[in-house]
Amino acid sequence: MQSPLKKTGLVLLTAAATGLAASPGTTAQSTYSVGAFATIHLESGGEVIVRHGSTQKVTLVKGRNECTRVTVDDGELLIEGPHRQCPGKGEEMVIEVQTPAIEKLEVSDGGTLRTQGSFPAQEKLLGMVENGGRLDMRSLNAKAVRAGVRQGGGILTKPTVSLQARIEQGGMITYWGKPEVESRVEHGGAVTRGNPEDLNKPIEKIEIGVHPLPPVPPVPPIGG
Repeated sequence: MQSPLKKTGLVLLTAAATGLAASPGTTAQSTYSVGAFATIHLESGGEVIVRHGSTQKVTLVKGRNECTRVTVDDGELLIEGPHRQCPGKGEEMVIEVQTPAIEKLEVSDGGTLRTQGSFPAQEKLLGMVENGGRLDMRSLNAKAVRAGVRQGGGILTKPTVSLQARIEQGGMITYWGKPEVESRVEHGGAVTRGNPEDLNKPIEKIEIGVHPLPPVPPVPPIGG
């Protein structure tokens, strides 16, 4: 699926621009020179780890440069993973992103985007997953969170005040804490409170998109 965000004026950022590019087929770390961004969007597989830092920095820590594409356009950092760049080859990709602040996180067409470590408190946060993928933003300390899943995938979040959650055509949004929750589910999916013992578990150990059905109450006897 071609991203609608590829518009005129797109700045393509390659590892070669930094002088740290690995040779084709190698897995040496490469740092991308990036412009300012407030949104991080992972598309088509791989893994992105977001950490807090005083400056913005994007580093390929695992995978091949030719199987990854990094662009910045209109304040969005778009990372295209190996499912698009090297389809059918079983390639892996891990990218670390450092940023002092983030407003929106998005995953589409598969992959895992997670935040790690401590982040300063923020007022608002938007998270979205479309056509499969996993988004873990539990470590972001946001008061008001808006989360949406469409056509499969899952989001983990821990808002401190409020959560607006919407699911269309399947998916899961799991939250921790005691926020005020407003939810809307259409054509399958679930918005659920996470188990306290799962709060600090890595996302790989939490089932995403699996929601057990409630037990069926016993049928009362006829004439009872």
